[in-house]
Amino acid sequence: MPGASVADNIAEAELAETVAPRRAAIPGEASLVYLRDGASVSYQSFGSVDDNRTPLLILDGIGCSGWAFRRIIPELAKRRRIILLHYRGHGLSAEPPRPWHLSMPTLADDAAEVLNHAGVRRAVVIGFSMGFPVALELFRRHRHLVSALVSLAGPSGRVLQTFQGTQAFGHALPFLRATTRVARDFTLRAWRALVPSNLTLGLGLNFQVNLDRIAVDDFEFYTRQLALMNPELFVAMLEEADRHSAADILRTLDVPVLVVAGARDSFVPLGTMRELAFAIPRVRWQVLPRATHALPAEYPAELIEALRSFAEDLDNDGF
Repeated sequence: MPGASVADNIAEAELAETVAPRRAAIPGEASLVYLRDGASVSYQSFGSVDDNRTPLLILDGIGCSGWAFRRIIPELAKRRRIILLHYRGHGLSAEPPRPWHLSMPTLADDAAEVLNHAGVRRAVVIGFSMGFPVALELFRRHRHLVSALVSLAGPSGRVLQTFQGTQAFGHALPFLRATTRVARDFTLRAWRALVPSNLTLGLGLNFQVNLDRIAVDDFEFYTRQLALMNPELFVAMLEEADRHSAADILRTLDVPVLVVAGARDSFVPLGTMRELAFAIPRVRWQVLPRATHALPAEYPAELIEALRSFAEDLDNDGF
């Protein structure tokens, strides 16, 4: 609320936490999968099963559970089945029990469990941002489930090494983790008060997304969904994204791959994405000239066309 103090925002967040259930960014059938280590994940299904059309699996970015795909999924679901995974502690999925298992291989195994639960034999796996390293691990560990791969502003790993052209974010992670542990209760209350605030929204809109292209209500949904995450879990996933790399398997990929980059992406710069694309044997490379890291939310029509064309060529053996 404009003009409210931090204390007011915290009090409001505590109240909202007790009455506001988690909501999905996109209405769709939700299912729950119980995992072997005691955790569980939710996923949503859209569209109908069609044996002639390969399903799409969407692996989102850190803190994301579909907000950037709100205008993409309904259109793609008109022609084929879509599965949207909610990572552990994200979106509709409950916070996992401690000790947390948040490695990229674990998240890839979760994705495999979801595909098996959904009865999907093979899928085009779409990774947005951190979702692409997860997709690469899914290929490494469960090759039989992957018919093709798509990177939407997704690197092969170590994403914080190139954030804003510096390594500053990566260096700050140990401090962030220590802070969230020492001040756990206050951190949780402050996180839920400040993340959805006008300040956060303003910073995001002015520095990280294309104001001419993004819908403000999409970004607001993202910040409110992010606020429901445990901040310790969020920081732990950032650390995993910073240390993990799947670059070693890029040259071994034997499936078609589509790589879409934003020319104005400051999280994963264009040069990083170009290097990734040209290391892959069977790649389609596309650059959206004015897109930032939030390119699925900024350019839904262009991505709907690119993804439809890519998936239809795969169905028709056009590679």
